[in-house]
Amino acid sequence: MLKTLGVVKGTLLTDKQRHHLKRRLDGKSVLEWVVRQMTECMQIDAVVVLSDHGEDGSVVSKLCPIDVPLHRSHATDTLACLVDVLEHYPADALVFIGADWPFLDPTIVDRLVKSAEDEPGCNYAAHQFTNECFSAGRPYGIFPEWYRAETLRNINGKTDDMIHRQLPGTFFLDNQKDFTVELLPAPVGYDRSDVRITVSDEHDWENVLEIHGALDLDVCDSGKVCELIEHQPHMREQMARANEESLAGAG
Repeated sequence: MLKTLGVVKGTLLTDKQRHHLKRRLDGKSVLEWVVRQMTECMQIDAVVVLSDHGEDGSVVSKLCPIDVPLHRSHATDTLACLVDVLEHYPADALVFIGADWPFLDPTIVDRLVKSAEDEPGCNYAAHQFTNECFSAGRPYGIFPEWYRAETLRNINGKTDDMIHRQLPGTFFLDNQKDFTVELLPAPVGYDRSDVRITVSDEHDWENVLEIHGALDLDVCDSGKVCELIEHQPHMREQMARANEESLAGAG
């Protein structure tokens, strides 16, 4: 049995997310960039890409690196998908990450895993943010979540709440009195309300291309990404504007 399994979210995607996964940087899809960063994590023993059956799963299958296993699930919500993948790739714990952001920093993932393992009886671990609704409102692709496998299996048959089933992290945050939850400070430079570090439109993608071209990274360093954003006023202004428009639309 594996100690820690890395799971990249390629299932239950929207049309916009599928389009984003297919975008390319230096000949590699965004999905492959995320998968490769996950394989660089020292605290993860194996990585699997989770996808749907049918046409949507076929899209993800074509983008997945051939040396990384792809698991196609029939499950209809995230919680059931994670339990399903654990049936095929048994592990004590898993780290769940999306593919919203190609500059995933392996050191952030490793730090989260180590913190969870150092907390006795930890059931769930993630990063705490001060400027937004934690878990439900943050992009999966930037910030990983750690789950104890046994706990995921137990709650799978106990909750029918669709928010909890689609965003399992919210279940633990809503029931902290019953579980051991480890919340880490947000990575330096990312816990800010003035910019939106996600990819939702073409303006966001232009920022990704600029960051990639300026840093020329094979393995991401989140500190360098944040430093570049901080010292590029036009990029920061664009991201801040996108953030304001997103918040206005949500309201």
